[in-house]
Amino acid sequence: MRTLVIVSPDKSDIYFANQLANALNVVGIVVENQTPDKDRSSLATKAIKYLSTPGQFFRKVLEVMDRRFIEPRQPYNDPANSLDFGEEGRVLVVKKGVEILRTQGVNAINSPEYQSWIRDRRPDVIAVCGASILRADLLAIPEYGVLNLHGGLSQFYRGLFTTDWAIHNREPECVGATVHFVSEGVDDGDVVYQGRPRIEVGDHPNSLYEKVVRLGVQMMVRAISDIEQSRCVRSRLESKGDLYLHNMFHVAAKRTTWRQIETGAITDYLANQIERDQRVRGALINEFSTPTKVS
Repeated sequence: MRTLVIVSPDKSDIYFANQLANALNVVGIVVENQTPDKDRSSLATKAIKYLSTPGQFFRKVLEVMDRRFIEPRQPYNDPANSLDFGEEGRVLVVKKGVEILRTQGVNAINSPEYQSWIRDRRPDVIAVCGASILRADLLAIPEYGVLNLHGGLSQFYRGLFTTDWAIHNREPECVGATVHFVSEGVDDGDVVYQGRPRIEVGDHPNSLYEKVVRLGVQMMVRAISDIEQSRCVRSRLESKGDLYLHNMFHVAAKRTTWRQIETGAITDYLANQIERDQRVRGALINEFSTPTKVS
């Protein structure tokens, strides 16, 4: 099964690509640039622009002060709480013959030149993690479709930062992963597998997201193997969760999320885990289970 992988440069997505390259017949990896070019105008030019609008200038001063004195003290900036996938989250290390394409521009994955490169790799299936929305002509390239690893349970949370939003809303029971076929919507295609990581005392948004990604990699490898062996089960997502967009998870939301840990979001959940899990377990689609070890 010829598999092509599309990811962002985020460490979790690089880890995803490395893991799939080790486990599957990966014929190409696309690392999609998603960072806009920085404003390279001079400090004087920026100052003039902001001084012409006093309200905006005042907000910028507050932002600078915040970044200098408050942001470094936040728990998510504590090295002990960092998201870390080791070397496999920093550098792509793939087998000989696996071609790597790094896109230019912002969210340009659907451009004809990149579609042509992908088509030339002749993928049977495309595996996606962290990519932009793919248009219909790109989705039509692989015979067996495009699979996405979504870091949430789609019937509860769709979009971005869904692990964080589950904690923000004090719903750790909704932390999980979904492997689904990509449609032209957002995280609403047919589901192949869903799974939930084990939550423990001491977990926080980054440790939970790391667990979600590691579980999701196993789910994706299994899903592609199922396709190859003609045993893939795909189930319609009947109920769509709320959609969280990139600009919604601003600094204030991030700080609230981490305060929920400090005020017992995890310990409260663990104290009533059986009851809290009930509604989620009943809603899971094609629940993923890892193989039982034989002693």
